[in-house]
Amino acid sequence: MRIDPFKLAHWMNARKYTVAQTADLAGLPLEELRRLLGDEGYEPGQAAADALAAALSVELSQLAGEAHRNLTVVHKSAAEMHASRRPIQRDGIHFYNYYTLAAPEGRVAPVVLDILCPADRLPALNNGHLEPAITVNLGPGDINGRWGEEITPQTWRVLHANQGTDRWITGDSYVEPSYCPHSYSLAGDAPARIVSYTAQSNISPLMAEANGWSSGAFEEALKALSGKVTAGSVLDLFLARRVHTRASAAEAAGVNPADLEEALRSPGTATGTGVLRRLGSAVGFDYRVLLPADDQHDGVGKTWTTVDDSRRSRRAWGTYEAASMASAAHLPDLVGTFLRVDSDGGGADLIDHAENHYIVTEGRLTLEWDGPDGPSSAELEPDGSAWTGPFVRHRWHGTGTVLKFGSGAHLGYQDWLELTNTFEPAATLRRGRRDVAGWGYDN
Repeated sequence: MRIDPFKLAHWMNARKYTVAQTADLAGLPLEELRRLLGDEGYEPGQAAADALAAALSVELSQLAGEAHRNLTVVHKSAAEMHASRRPIQRDGIHFYNYYTLAAPEGRVAPVVLDILCPADRLPALNNGHLEPAITVNLGPGDINGRWGEEITPQTWRVLHANQGTDRWITGDSYVEPSYCPHSYSLAGDAPARIVSYTAQSNISPLMAEANGWSSGAFEEALKALSGKVTAGSVLDLFLARRVHTRASAAEAAGVNPADLEEALRSPGTATGTGVLRRLGSAVGFDYRVLLPADDQHDGVGKTWTTVDDSRRSRRAWGTYEAASMASAAHLPDLVGTFLRVDSDGGGADLIDHAENHYIVTEGRLTLEWDGPDGPSSAELEPDGSAWTGPFVRHRWHGTGTVLKFGSGAHLGYQDWLELTNTFEPAATLRRGRRDVAGWGYDN
């Protein structure tokens, strides 16, 4: 297998081993280890890779090289998308057809679904999934959505297709939370499709870690998180880790204990935020974690945007016209936009701090981007799709419509919180990227 030299150097630094010490621990010739650190393409034998992982007390996967490097854009033609079709049999009928859109290997990719369950049948629920999602009706027909066993106005609603003006806004959209059971059927005789933009979940690393915890430890975590997570419950965990009580922390911050209790009851007020900020500065935690989330969902976790809502959001952006899909402040990395392209020449540059996924819904469009070897382009027709990496400058031209989606697969809002805490973030990132420098004791 291929060892990533940057991961190898990172773990050597983290374990505080020199190159010579690592080679000795792994039983490898020093020159072979130096070659590994200097040649990304060099592949040691399996025995050598296993020995390095054992010497550094890591899993072999923690040293493995990435499948791709220097990726800027991945695109897929309509024909390639259609070739990914897989029929889903459910509840005794042909229920959906699934299609996968463009994405790099190993990344979560959006899917398109043909809705095939007939209107006169209650669609069987699925179990939900960890990834939150934006779901958009692509039309041409309306769709029944179901989100619970008991049928209520919150668990049964029509996801309308756009039958009026501005048809580039294809239909209603909604944000779906983690593990929300859901299912769809046709709402009439017209065929219909959705695009489900399942985004990377920000709690997936926590879930992967929790899979290795003992059952007792996991139950303790559930006790700490039971009910609605509040500023007080989180603060108590932070203080216990620092061997503080609320009283001793308030004293350290020069805060009246009564004022602290009031701040925990109303953390979003100016006074409450000020108290928590003083406390965090004194004890050493980021007070922003204690501020309340801006919940914008219904009783089953959905946040809805109708076609009319999207119409009212229309605005010009460079050479494009844009309209918003459903979004929610409590899932800030999950974004979607209807984008109307009308440009014979080069469209306005798009450059985002996180990845984008696109699907063309109308017209023949050209995606152009700045690649490592200069400008590159791809022509895409309806059902063609593309993925663009973070900070990759790109543009659309032609006449048509694309749906633009974004997730938090770097940089997400958690990264921004961390970067705002980082001393000299640009210098830190510059040093950390592809870093094979030792920690200073090799000579």
